[in-house]
Amino acid sequence: MRKGLYFIGLAVLTIIISAAVNQPKAPEYVEGELLVKFSTAITAQDVNSAMVQIGAEAVERLPFVDVYHLKITTAKSVKKAVEEFSALPNVIYAEPNYIYTTMVIPNDPKFNDLWAMLNSGQTGGLAGADISATTAWDLATGSTEVLVGVIDTGIDYTHADLASNIYTNPAEDAWSNPNDPSTGDHVDNDGNGKVDDWKGWNFVDNSNDAYDDNMHGTHCAGSIGAVGNNGVGVVGVNWNVKMVPLKFLDSNGSGSSADAIKAIEYATALGVHVMSNSWGGGGFSQAMEDAIQKASDRGILFVAAAGNDGTDNDAIPHYPSNYEVANVVAVAASDHGDKRALWGSSGGDDGCGFVCSNAVAAVPGSNYGKTTVDIAAPGKNILSTVPGNSYASLSGTSMAAPHIAGAAALLLSVKPDLTIDGLKTALFSTVDPLDDFTNKIVTGGRLNLRTAVESVLPTP
Repeated sequence: MRKGLYFIGLAVLTIIISAAVNQPKAPEYVEGELLVKFSTAITAQDVNSAMVQIGAEAVERLPFVDVYHLKITTAKSVKKAVEEFSALPNVIYAEPNYIYTTMVIPNDPKFNDLWAMLNSGQTGGLAGADISATTAWDLATGSTEVLVGVIDTGIDYTHADLASNIYTNPAEDAWSNPNDPSTGDHVDNDGNGKVDDWKGWNFVDNSNDAYDDNMHGTHCAGSIGAVGNNGVGVVGVNWNVKMVPLKFLDSNGSGSSADAIKAIEYATALGVHVMSNSWGGGGFSQAMEDAIQKASDRGILFVAAAGNDGTDNDAIPHYPSNYEVANVVAVAASDHGDKRALWGSSGGDDGCGFVCSNAVAAVPGSNYGKTTVDIAAPGKNILSTVPGNSYASLSGTSMAAPHIAGAAALLLSVKPDLTIDGLKTALFSTVDPLDDFTNKIVTGGRLNLRTAVESVLPTP
């Protein structure tokens, strides 16, 4: 059972209905750039010779996965350069520097109730079609000892509903103004190569300001850990948690493989417990899989959105949710009626009974996959935090994945020694089975936070 990488960014004003067979969109990549992994037997001189021969120069080396980030210096296409590097005897693999984007579908009407946490039918949905959060909170509300790496567009770390749940690096001197990254002491106190990284890191600009200039990352953070019981705004799955802003997606919600890998490396070195990844869009990347594997080796859960095209990930892989690494959890989106979420509709079946396979869904919705998508969580019309002390409702598997990342963090607050397998067992074995997901995802159901927490409570 496994996943694929593709970001679910589906901002649609008009939905075109098509009966044609879905042709997978060619993954986008950074023009003139590629990632190359050389054999360990090759010398530095031979590496330089290979780059000169093909016409490329090093931008940087990504030591986490021992891969060179290269820039083509001739008029040669990326495809041609990949072919030529791949043909060299001391090259293990060469691939484009893929572009990833956010997986969110903006929804204009303001959604004023957190139906995902407690659904009484207040939005016209099905009463009880929620994650049973309120009863779970009778047992646990989270812990500031649990770290969640939010790998996204950054986080508004000044937001009144998030500020106290933002991680601050104890090995770096605090900024004199906690809301101004320029007020650090301009010293790399912890010696990790990142100056004044007191509140995460910006891999787009290579700076210590991971403020969200999009909104996507802040929205995801709110679902994971908007402060609870503070008399302000909304509440996340965790009332208490620490979230690390790791910005690799720019203001347009776009980022590269190289920057995503660096974010994963940073989070792994920091020792986060869970990584929340509401993005995708590139093709299969061996370098990305290697990075995720290293996080898995450190016992870090990697939660990933399954995609927003309404297609079957078993047939059309979506990355990073399709990577076959033990720590990857792929998340589908459900709606307020406990149906597979469809975008631009009130929810429910898309008219093809989930046997559309490669056909374009009449109404695009959450991706699914009997062997490649693990679990569902609320992902349509989700109210959460956005920059500027504001709130908005967004839809997409981008909104579903943070509910699972948050759930994993809550479980770790109850039982800190849970392994990746332990977390997956607790999440997967306690779902509420749903008809719309039966034989369409691995668990066949939607997150039930209460039963998941109960499953890891100490035995009396």
